[in-house]
Parts: sequence; C-alpha cells; structure tokens
Amino acid sequence: MNKRLYCVLALVLLSACTSPANVPEPSPIILTVAESKTNNSLLNCIYFDRELFAQGLSSPCKYELDSAKTLTAGMVPHHLLAADMIAGFFSLAAQQKDSYDTVLLISPSHFPEKCSSDAVTATADWNTPYGILKTDIELVEALLSNETIGAENSSDAVEYDHGAAGLIPFVRYYLPKAKVAVCLLSNKLSQQRLDEIQRVINEQRKDKNILLIASADCSHYLMPHDAEKHDKATAQAIQSFDFAQIMQFSDSNLDSPQAVTTFLSAAQASGAVLKQLDHSSSAQKLPHAISNPIYDEGITTYYVYAAVK
Repeated sequence: MNKRLYCVLALVLLSACTSPANVPEPSPIILTVAESKTNNSLLNCIYFDRELFAQGLSSPCKYELDSAKTLTAGMVPHHLLAADMIAGFFSLAAQQKDSYDTVLLISPSHFPEKCSSDAVTATADWNTPYGILKTDIELVEALLSNETIGAENSSDAVEYDHGAAGLIPFVRYYLPKAKVAVCLLSNKLSQQRLDEIQRVINEQRKDKNILLIASADCSHYLMPHDAEKHDKATAQAIQSFDFAQIMQFSDSNLDSPQAVTTFLSAAQASGAVLKQLDHSSSAQKLPHAISNPIYDEGITTYYVYAAVK
C-alpha cells in the first residue's frame, strides 16, 4: 500500500481512538535578513502531519539505557504509524548527557528515478514546523567531494523522500541545538562506494558528536506469520553484525541493507554494543483485524536499536 495513503488511513483510525496530548503548535517560520539571503531554497517537511506527530509525542515509547552508557547510533522506522517508537528514540537521545553536534540520517532511496546517483545528499537547510534546522555543511561536503562516493547534491530528492524527510521534525523538536545531514542510499549502490561512505562517516565522527541513525522499516508485504519469521532472521543478522547476510536481504526483511550496515559499521568503529529497544508492526499499531482490506498487501514491521558504549 502507498505509504502516504497508509498514513492518512492511520490518522483517521488513531484519531478515533485517542486524542493527542498538548504539544506545541508549529510556529510560523520567521527568517532574519541574513537567513533569508543564505536560505533561498529551504527544504520543506512535506510529510509532516501534526496529528500523527502529536500522537507520537503524546505517548512515546519508554526506552531506557544504563545511566553510564552513551547513545552513539541507532536504527528507527520511518513509517509514521510508528511515530511513538520514533518519538521514544529521539526522547532517549534528548536525555543524553552530552549534546549532539549533528544527527546523520541514513535512509533508503525510495525514488531512485528522481536521482542521478545511488548516493544522494543535500546542502540546503530545513524549514520545519518548529524552526529552521541547519544542515551540517562540513559533513555533507565530505560526502560530495569524494570521487569514489560520487554523491549527488539534490534538494528535490532529499525533500521528497519520506525515509529521511519524515524524521526531520523529530530531530528539530527533540534536539533543537543539533545540525542535520541526510544521505539517501540506493539498493543498487556498489559495495565499493558503500564502504567508502562508511569510512568517510566514521572519520567525520572522530571529531564531532554525531548521532548516526539508520532509517529503516523491516518486513514488507507479508502476513504476520511470515513477517515474524523474517524478523527473527533480521534481528539475528543485525545482532551478530552479519554484514554479508544483511546485504542479501530484500524488502521481506528490511528496505535498506545499506543504511543498516552503515549503522552497524558506525557502532563497530566506536566500540559500541547493540541493544534492541523495541519490535512492533503496523498490525499492532492499528485497531483492526488482519482481514481488513488495509492489510491486503501485508504488514510492515519495525525494530528500534541503540548502539551504546
């Protein structure tokens, strides 16, 4: 099912079940003269839906880490039916002792036809419902300037792809002092280019406190019984850092092996260990029997992971 339609249906259903808690109203974006001159083409959060966002903020999943541990990277869904899981992860990030310089979102490239490269980023800042979110130009330029990576600078592609764009309001709301960087990775990206992306990112993380987040949904287009089997295989591969197995996965397991292995590469490079924070599915998020037509194309499943050290 088209994910934008799925979110609309979810909004209708969830609104009928609960009412959102008091969350701040989006403020109008007022740019200073200096900002107006340097931000002629701000990226817009075209997937922002205040009701779905409010649902997540009103009842975020409660995730905890040992007080002595530091959150260095993570994996979250981008399917906004899982807004409570997304909000829970970002709430956890906001509770960390040391503030983050940058949030790096690694997402699947859902619309490769809009891209001229298998690796896409953007230098533009974001116009979010909660204020301007600055892009980490230094990090983005490190990707763009690398000839092996061959990344494309495309505001249109980054703005249009829900894999990263859907998470941007959460970044600005929970981590307002951080900058952001987005990297869309196609499933056709060569291993050589992926290795170089991971090397460059890990090098950048030595000098900055960068929270790397893999934006990835798991089982797609399967009924619950089959999805459960695939999810077990996915979790086993992630938790054993089985890069080779993950790179063989299709949408039946997850939608971006490239994003997930980049997350695992960052965890390894920083000496972090993994903690599974959550596991759920669209069937658990919606108050419907599985026979409902909304599930004709199967369900989508979600994992939330934290890399801690």
